[in-house]
Amino acid sequence: MLLEVITVVAGFILPRLFIGTFGSEVNGLVSSITSFIGYITLLQSGVGTVAKAAMYKPLAKKDHDKLCVIAKTVESFFRKIAFITIAYIAVLAGLFPTLIAPDTGSFLYTASLVVIIGVSTAAQYFFGITHQMLLEADQNSYVYSILQIATVIVNTAVSVVLIKAGCSVQIVKLGSAAIFVLRPLLLSIYTKRKYKLYGKYEVDNSLIKQRWDGFAQAIAYFIHSKTDIFVLTLFARFSPNVSLSLVSVYSVYHLVTTGLTSFIRAIERAVTSALGNIIALGERDTLVKTFQAYNNFMHILCTTVFATASITVFKFVGIYVKNITDVEYVQYAFGYIIIAAEYLFCLRLPYTSLINAAGKFKETRTSAIVEAVSNIAVSVILVSRFGLIGVAIGTFVAMAYRTVSFMIFLHKDVICLSIGTQIKRYLLSFVIYGALVYAASLINIQITHYVSWILYAGITFAATGAVTLLVNLLIMRKETVAVIKTFIRRLPKKRADS
Repeated sequence: MLLEVITVVAGFILPRLFIGTFGSEVNGLVSSITSFIGYITLLQSGVGTVAKAAMYKPLAKKDHDKLCVIAKTVESFFRKIAFITIAYIAVLAGLFPTLIAPDTGSFLYTASLVVIIGVSTAAQYFFGITHQMLLEADQNSYVYSILQIATVIVNTAVSVVLIKAGCSVQIVKLGSAAIFVLRPLLLSIYTKRKYKLYGKYEVDNSLIKQRWDGFAQAIAYFIHSKTDIFVLTLFARFSPNVSLSLVSVYSVYHLVTTGLTSFIRAIERAVTSALGNIIALGERDTLVKTFQAYNNFMHILCTTVFATASITVFKFVGIYVKNITDVEYVQYAFGYIIIAAEYLFCLRLPYTSLINAAGKFKETRTSAIVEAVSNIAVSVILVSRFGLIGVAIGTFVAMAYRTVSFMIFLHKDVICLSIGTQIKRYLLSFVIYGALVYAASLINIQITHYVSWILYAGITFAATGAVTLLVNLLIMRKETVAVIKTFIRRLPKKRADS
């Protein structure tokens, strides 16, 4: 959670400096390149979650040899991805300046940005991803988090110094690439020593045989996080209602939504590993109780967090882009829809955790494909006419469909959830969320600087949290009390001799 907080803070500092120093067009270009580089992660999609699911049992049973074989198999796969990534970056460096964004500067200017931004991505596949997955599966994510915290802080400090010194955007990004390359190297050294990943083990692809089923799941998430910028970038050349400046606008709101989602997914990643351990040990009663408490907690947390975001985001954006006049950043309809879509995505994370922990990739593959296709189709159909709002609607429609499909699947499989209870759970959260946002819209408060905004956001968060918790206690008392008791049991106990 500390990592996510620091990442969010850093994520707001650097784009604002980029916009103020280099302009919205360059910030939009950097966002587009980063997004396009990220498309190569499709090649590893499916292996990550499948690999972690395969690691739960040998970790729980302390089967070192099988763990080493899985690690070797996954590492071998990612080495191939690394070489493909390098080739993809080379091709993108040639295509981006000529076909995708030809009006953003010289060929060398744009191509060099593509190569520099792509370096750290390639390094992750060479050295880091396998070891990160192993730490997450073993519920030791804190090691990766500590290393990442150090990396983010150093990168932010170096980038700020370089920007203030008047360096070009290429030099700034080169400094970032050098820092991010070190992280997977250090991670690799640590995990190999901790888990004794030595010796000659043969690759066994049967251990990750569900990787293509997991591929569909990962595509859905990938498209959820990448489609909007992709569609906006392509239509910037063909539609008068779309430009790279709108990509910059989208990226500002995307900072907010991804920051909040990353914070909540930090909980999801930890709980998924815990659920995987429980399933590996065959403790069904514990699984049901743990999931129910987790699901109710996430509804309370997400409603509080995203209601607060919907209420405060526009005042934040107004301060964040103060004196930036090349494009209008405060866009209410788009902001409300994209935050609501992300809210819906986070509400379903408990379902995702349980499905991934149980290894149910093949059974939920079709719904993942439908989600991905619907997101792209609706976004493409609506973007020319509605611009930012069009891609936001596409994201929302896809999120709604997949949430319902998960609800139906888990009613039939894994723990047989009651659909009636889940519908009641969602309706309650939606009503609270909508009522809080509407009530806040009736109050006009002037916020002109960050200090007053922080105070305003803090009060809003406390108020929305109190209302959400109170309403849940009144309407779903048993479930909410169970969540509170779960937290109380996990509080540090006072020592008898103190």
